Amino acid sequence: MNQQMEKPKSNGGAVEIVMNAFSEFKSKHDENLNKRDQQLKNDIAEVQSSFDRVEEILNRPSSGIPQASALKPDRFAVDVSGKRIPVLGRDEQLQNHFRPQPSYGEPEFSLEDFVKNSMGISSRNNSVLERGSATVPEFLTSRIIDDIRAKNTLIKSGALTLPLDGKTVIGRIDTDPVAYLHAEGIDDIDLSLPVFSPIELDPGMIAVQIPLSVEIVADSANLDLLLRTSIAAAVAKKLDTLGITALLADANIPDSATGEDTETWSGLITAAGSHIALNGDWPKAVISNAGDYTKRISQLAGDGHWVSKPPELLPLSDLFTTSMTAGKSIMGDFEKGLLLGMRQELRLEVVRWHQPGSASHLLVAYLRGQFYVVQPAAMYRQLKTVV
Repeated sequence: MNQQMEKPKSNGGAVEIVMNAFSEFKSKHDENLNKRDQQLKNDIAEVQSSFDRVEEILNRPSSGIPQASALKPDRFAVDVSGKRIPVLGRDEQLQNHFRPQPSYGEPEFSLEDFVKNSMGISSRNNSVLERGSATVPEFLTSRIIDDIRAKNTLIKSGALTLPLDGKTVIGRIDTDPVAYLHAEGIDDIDLSLPVFSPIELDPGMIAVQIPLSVEIVADSANLDLLLRTSIAAAVAKKLDTLGITALLADANIPDSATGEDTETWSGLITAAGSHIALNGDWPKAVISNAGDYTKRISQLAGDGHWVSKPPELLPLSDLFTTSMTAGKSIMGDFEKGLLLGMRQELRLEVVRWHQPGSASHLLVAYLRGQFYVVQPAAMYRQLKTVV
């Protein structure tokens, strides 16, 4: 009986030993898991810290110069509103240089607020501006200028943009100097001067008038977007027309000596060949009349298949606009040859009860901008018919 009474005690001891061993294993396992989790958190924190450092370096201005200027050291720059602003390429934005400082408790200025205040309609910020006329704050002006540039065909072709704070003079290359191979002891180096001419950048004013009913102003939740979009579209179209007119009229831009068809791919290649024969580079972009562009891309071969764009023209930006005269096109390196000068200011005025019979007011927006040809040899004018 004593031996039989001792067996359960022995079994209980074995269970206790197993339980203790299991508890010890679980404790060590949990400890290892905790160490692994902590190590994983440390690794993630280290990676995030590295990303933060890289981002800080990429966004850090170089010696006080805006980032765009640091990325494009060959670009010249001007002082605008106390900031050093580089000439802007097609894909760069002016608004990046005029980011507003955070304001506490003050809503950001909007065209919607200005219009509503001027018309005596309650807005989210009744103190943002007094009624009458106003200069739009720098950041909003730069954002609207970027909207204009995004819709403009000449900017899409690669033309640069130079923000202006007043009249500015830059140089234009009319003729390059001539280089000579010299033989020792021989008087064979002739005097050859490059021909530079000054260009005074003093853009003319472009104005937009937008009728606004009381109902549309009071009820439209997207009024600010509507105003910005309509102003940008109107100004971009006008700048297109003025810029292309200047390109077609510039006597220093070489053009076709014989007819080069603007409606065919072969005509486009012929024009590009004429341009490089004049020591120009292979064109980066071409702007055609919208009708000529449509005819060119709709060519059919004899078997009824579409005639595709030749491989040599694949890198070429093929653009169109109704502002270009039919039978003509402009091609070349627009980044070298063309510059948009824009004053960094946008003025707004609201004429109340412009048409009282229809309860309509009038928003007038005006700014100053103009395209300038700065290197005629970088451009080429293709003519379907030579007069």
